[in-house]
Amino acid sequence: MSYKLLDKGRKFLSSGEWEKAREILEKALIEKESPEIYEELAWACWWLNDASGVFEIRTKAFNLYFQNDDKLGAARNACWIGVDYIEFRGEFAVASGWFKRAENLLEGLTPSSELSMFKILKARWAFQVDKNSELAFKLLDESLQISRSLKNVDGEMLAGALKGFILVVEGKISEGMPLLDEATLIATTSDKTDLNFTTITCCYLIDACERIRDYERASQWCNNVKEICNRWKYKAMFANCRMKHAGILIWKGDWKEAEDELQLAANELQKFRPVQVNACTVRLADLKRRQGKWNEAEYLLNKVDTHPLKQLYFAFLYFDRKEYKKALEVAERYLRKFPPSEKTERTVALELLIKINVKLGEADRAQGLFEELKNTVLSINTLPLKAALLNSEGIINSAEDKYERARQKFEDAIDIFDKIYLNFESARTRLELSETLIKLNQIAQAEAELTAAMKTFKELGAAKDFEKVKLLLKNLYKDKADEIDKNKFEFTGRELEVLRLIAEGKTNEEISEKLFLSVRTVEKHLTNIYSKLGVSGKSARAYAASYAIKHKLTFT
Repeated sequence: MSYKLLDKGRKFLSSGEWEKAREILEKALIEKESPEIYEELAWACWWLNDASGVFEIRTKAFNLYFQNDDKLGAARNACWIGVDYIEFRGEFAVASGWFKRAENLLEGLTPSSELSMFKILKARWAFQVDKNSELAFKLLDESLQISRSLKNVDGEMLAGALKGFILVVEGKISEGMPLLDEATLIATTSDKTDLNFTTITCCYLIDACERIRDYERASQWCNNVKEICNRWKYKAMFANCRMKHAGILIWKGDWKEAEDELQLAANELQKFRPVQVNACTVRLADLKRRQGKWNEAEYLLNKVDTHPLKQLYFAFLYFDRKEYKKALEVAERYLRKFPPSEKTERTVALELLIKINVKLGEADRAQGLFEELKNTVLSINTLPLKAALLNSEGIINSAEDKYERARQKFEDAIDIFDKIYLNFESARTRLELSETLIKLNQIAQAEAELTAAMKTFKELGAAKDFEKVKLLLKNLYKDKADEIDKNKFEFTGRELEVLRLIAEGKTNEEISEKLFLSVRTVEKHLTNIYSKLGVSGKSARAYAASYAIKHKLTFT
């Protein structure tokens, strides 16, 4: 009878009815204890986020398998107990002990799904903890070989995903992404894959996309995984995806939605996976930094005991505060944690360190860092990273007084940032460009770039940056009052009409209708206006409008 209840419990687990599964399996235990029932009951508790139940019941399953000399069953549960200690409690030392027990139990046994799984876990440990990717690849290849020989879809999928992820981290995009694509395809189309393995596989792809800044793709997969988790009531992973999605929203400038997602994710993780709340907190701290709420950002970062991003986000905060020596120390400490082989882990810190070293007058050091960044970006070849590289090159060119080259690099970076809607990065690059334009004595164009940046910062809610640009604009002509008074351009009557309508926010088509002109004629007038104002590019129209309002130009 207990085995009939066990089968019934397994059916409820396979259909995502976790409460019913626990109820049936608890009844089965009353009739007769068995390691199989304990093992399935532990999974019901796991899906219901009952951490204490998971540890107690999974340990009982392990002990019974061990007493029955079922080494595969004992090893399987030892592996998962190790994972539980990491996920629920963040206790890596205890987890290592359980993984070692699994290894001893599997020694000398024929290849099995359990051995394949153990090798995946050992590979992840080798890569993330021991920083030994060579050993990780060896273990994953062995795991893949075992899974393929046993036709174990879950094992093959997960090992392929982890291998692809490590390759991406090392900057080997052309090798890593196809493996991730294949694994994710299996995860989302096969009806034979384990739900937990499916979501982990998808998360490896999302993490890889984040590292190479393929935000659109990462966002799409976040939504897919959230849908799967919602359907199966996988609350912990749903919260995890919320957090990752929030990180993408921050980059894309959807800060209000990002903050809401992080708050919701933190509340959910506090219930189900409290050790993972730190990941939400550091991301929220960086959002507060971007918003110019520096004290809140510092408070949140100090709340975090340990997290890989804590040092990096502190370095960004110090940089924004112009505490460049502090920023240098913390950013270099962060960078030292990642060997040169982990290329995508180093890119953000490299960008920041280039800026810091330029501010400190260390141009040679900045150039060396730029060369490493350049090699990584060329191997990854995504638009956000291309723009970041151009921005870094512009900063170095400007420091070397190569202002014309710097101007071109900044403009090219802005064009890419605008194309992919990374508005915060675009606006900050406009600040760099405006300083270069001032050095080139192109004051009107500098004003246009600052005006465009100020508009973006206001829309985003970046208070400190907004105030900074406002002050720069106020002081731009501070010592040139007489020049401003004489700064009257010889606009024709028609050009004045066009200028006034631009100031009212009219489009070219609306202006053509209002003045009974063709759109092409309006565009010709605009070209003449921009030429007289000495501006060009995407910000020219905004400058022309602000100029018309500022100088109270009227029809003649």
